[in-house]
Amino acid sequence: MNRILILFFILPFFCAAQSADSYIQSGNNKANKKDYRGAIIDFTRAIEIDGTKSKAYFYRGNAYTNIQENTEAIKDYTKTIELDPKNTNAYFYRADAYNAIKAYPNAIADFNQAISMNPHNADMYHYRANAKSNSGDYTGALADFNSALKITPNDPQLYEYRGVTKSNLNDYKGAIDDYDVAVRLDPNNADLIYYRANAKESLGDNKGAIADFTRAISLNPGNVEAIFYRGNAEVNIGLYPAAIADYKRTVELAPKTHNAYKYLAQALGHEKDRAAALAYFGEKIKKDSTNAAFYLYDGIVRSNQDDKPGALVDFDRSIELDNKSSDAFQNRSDAKTGLKRYTEAKDDANQSIKLDAANSYAYISLARAKYGLLDTAGAIKELDKAVSINIKNDYAYAIRGDIRLEQHKYDDALADYEKSVQYAPGNAGYYLRRLTARIQTGDRKGALADYNKLMDMDADDVALYLKLGRTLIDGRFYSEALVLFNKMIGKDAGNARYYLYRGISKQNLGNVNEAIADYDKAIDILPNLVEAFDNRGNAKFSRGDIEGALKDINMAITIKEDDDQAYFFRANIRMVQKNYQGAIDDYNSSLYISLENIKVYAFRGYAESFLPEYTAQYKADFGEALKLQPKNDFVYYLRGLAKLNQKDNSACADLNKAVELGSMEAKDAVKKYCR
Repeated sequence: MNRILILFFILPFFCAAQSADSYIQSGNNKANKKDYRGAIIDFTRAIEIDGTKSKAYFYRGNAYTNIQENTEAIKDYTKTIELDPKNTNAYFYRADAYNAIKAYPNAIADFNQAISMNPHNADMYHYRANAKSNSGDYTGALADFNSALKITPNDPQLYEYRGVTKSNLNDYKGAIDDYDVAVRLDPNNADLIYYRANAKESLGDNKGAIADFTRAISLNPGNVEAIFYRGNAEVNIGLYPAAIADYKRTVELAPKTHNAYKYLAQALGHEKDRAAALAYFGEKIKKDSTNAAFYLYDGIVRSNQDDKPGALVDFDRSIELDNKSSDAFQNRSDAKTGLKRYTEAKDDANQSIKLDAANSYAYISLARAKYGLLDTAGAIKELDKAVSINIKNDYAYAIRGDIRLEQHKYDDALADYEKSVQYAPGNAGYYLRRLTARIQTGDRKGALADYNKLMDMDADDVALYLKLGRTLIDGRFYSEALVLFNKMIGKDAGNARYYLYRGISKQNLGNVNEAIADYDKAIDILPNLVEAFDNRGNAKFSRGDIEGALKDINMAITIKEDDDQAYFFRANIRMVQKNYQGAIDDYNSSLYISLENIKVYAFRGYAESFLPEYTAQYKADFGEALKLQPKNDFVYYLRGLAKLNQKDNSACADLNKAVELGSMEAKDAVKKYCR
């Protein structure tokens, strides 16, 4: 933040002799011409003639301040105050000098005194706010900026710095509001727009951030940080070609920008044109074949392009050239984990840590290797270390959350994903992870909030939105899934899976004929799309076409013998046919293929409830389903119906629990059976 502008004054000249006043006059003349050292000589002579002249000390202090000799300035301001205790500016300027040497408590004390003497000076509140910010008291700084703005409400700089303070308090929305006002008052200030871009990115508004970074760059083309951070925002929403261009521009303008080459390599790893992706560092290596870093970055590109063997060749060469690179061992560890060479991956991660114990990502790599070796406790321990080294390592929280999700520790997983979102709010993938955990914990309202956030982000990431759609369907958010796939088909009408998942959404919303039309379209585009045959068969069954249903489901099994969904749907047909044993057999086949399918456990338990000899088994199946997902309303609903079959008096307890968790089907069952 800015220093106080030190002013000098021209004093009236009354005598020809070299008096103290004449030296003060001469000193001010020199100071106004920026000859501060010459001014200091004159002010010193004035003091030698008359040591009671407080202005001589004051002006010499100003001159010392202008040449950054703040300790000397403080001495002169102190003498000024001793001679003239009512000199408000002496306290004000001494405070600024203390601020410059990071003596923040002293600075704040002087600002307090100056403000008590002149409470209507906005600059004093402004500069005290600076001192408070520098000492980490952002709340106090905010109060001072508020006071300053009451005095001068149209000062764009005050809104700018208050915006920075709000960002430091993680109030990014409030910061953006301040930057908006500042930009209206000073529309061509590139810094303001750059700061607003950062605040928008911190809120996960990548598109807004990109627009602001672009405008800031147009006003100041040399702002390398704006170019670099725009690349980061572009990566967050899958705009890899634009990000690649920005990272390339960054390294052209400032090759030493931290992580610029690394982020460029990661973005190139997502380039659809594989040859173009590999060309960049390939050319670098041709020009400098002994540069270990270029082999490291080329390896990152290959690894992200799923060429793990090629990546290993690069990492090996990088390590051969520089065996002290923690990053090279860490990335080679990840590549080996991708090839399921977990023991070797573990060794490389340990070597990475040995070379740099502060490399938090090395602990993540070690955790992934240990998890591959089925050492789950060890993996969690390493991830705990990663976040202890870097409390803001969003990726460490995400990986720990993934492991906890697989352990069915949904609350713990959710807590980790919350941290990932907190520290990287622009990463669309983290919202999807959190949505998944929220569904598992029964937080449907929170899951919907994450869905809306992902829709707003509108990332250019087909895989992410396909996974989102599948997750929504599994969580029975059919209306939301329908909106999503309508949008995706509008962008790309040639993607068979979009029609497949839109069909599933429509079918579950009762639009069976429209669903079948979507399944037909999916099969036209991709004739061997097994899931389309599965679901079309299920849709035909729902409208009574059992022959057509079995034909589609059997076709699915012909295409893919281990299609668990086909066996599940065929089991459902057998249920309607009251062939309960046949249904159980098909549910068995489905579970054999997909061991932790909650839905199949529940339906098999329901089928078993019709056969007396399966009483113990049906209880075990529902128990397993609820162990996997304790807050699944549909499982409680189906177990309630199964207990009715078994004449179990606790049936209504399950149905009421299902209602409590949000089941609409259970409400009707409660009215019918639980009077």
